[in-house]
Amino acid sequence: MTGDKFVSLQKEVFRLFGEGRLDEVHSLIDHVQNEFPNRLDKTIFWRACAFSKQERLDSAVQALQAGLDQGFWWNPIILTGDPDLEPLQGLSEFQTILKECEHIFESRKKDAKPQLFTFGNTEADIGIFSLHMRGTNVQDFAPHWINGNTKEDYFFGFPQSSQTFGYQSFCWDNPDITERELRETFSEYHALGSAKKVILAGASQGGKLALELCLPGNPFNGKGFISVIPAIRDTADIEQQLKNIRDTSIRGCIITGDKDFFYEKTVELVPILESYQIKCKLIVVEGMGHFIPNNLAELLQEAVDFIMMNN
Repeated sequence: MTGDKFVSLQKEVFRLFGEGRLDEVHSLIDHVQNEFPNRLDKTIFWRACAFSKQERLDSAVQALQAGLDQGFWWNPIILTGDPDLEPLQGLSEFQTILKECEHIFESRKKDAKPQLFTFGNTEADIGIFSLHMRGTNVQDFAPHWINGNTKEDYFFGFPQSSQTFGYQSFCWDNPDITERELRETFSEYHALGSAKKVILAGASQGGKLALELCLPGNPFNGKGFISVIPAIRDTADIEQQLKNIRDTSIRGCIITGDKDFFYEKTVELVPILESYQIKCKLIVVEGMGHFIPNNLAELLQEAVDFIMMNN
């Protein structure tokens, strides 16, 4: 799928960047921009970071300004928090860009609406309701989950948050808004298909949220969870929720990589879940960082089979 190819190229950009091969980074960005002209919000940002690392600060600022002039923008948190852009922080031109992005960010937050996208077989017995990563959107997120087999086997629901994170990207940062919107979109999803058993799923921020939604109360009556590279920063808050759990029949599957920066906490969480009688399968992709695995659609069958055992 097109989304898979973009992600693969993104991984290669990051690899070259990490190895300090910045001239090659620029060449690869040229290739990505030609092949994916609709992803300039990403590629312009990568180029600015590469210029900054090369101490070509004027070029970095010019790249960001050119992006702004074309209608692209970035979350102020990203502009001020990315260590690669640290050398730009004191430049007046960069501060002007930052202020403009702050203005756009605040205005876009008022306009965004939640949306639901559905794919797959509306007659399938099993549904998968999957929550996107922080800082992405359903258009980029959904292709990871769908291939010829999964499209026939499952009815997918992909809610998209109204909480703006950046250019055409969203997040689940506000718990109250998130709960309200997920209840609304899940009700809509439930009415569109005939799935008798629904699994809650997601990746990164969405992966952690899917897991938590299966805990006390289980408001969506999920049969289990599939958490891909869940953003587990601390296990204490999840364990606190587990103390109040009533339904221990749910099962879960966590898919992560041993190079993911949440890996240690994720591994730590599995025996905690099982100590509260929540059966959890852990799938570790060797050498993978905080990325959705290229073969996620194939791994779904293994995850679903485990969750549906005894269901």
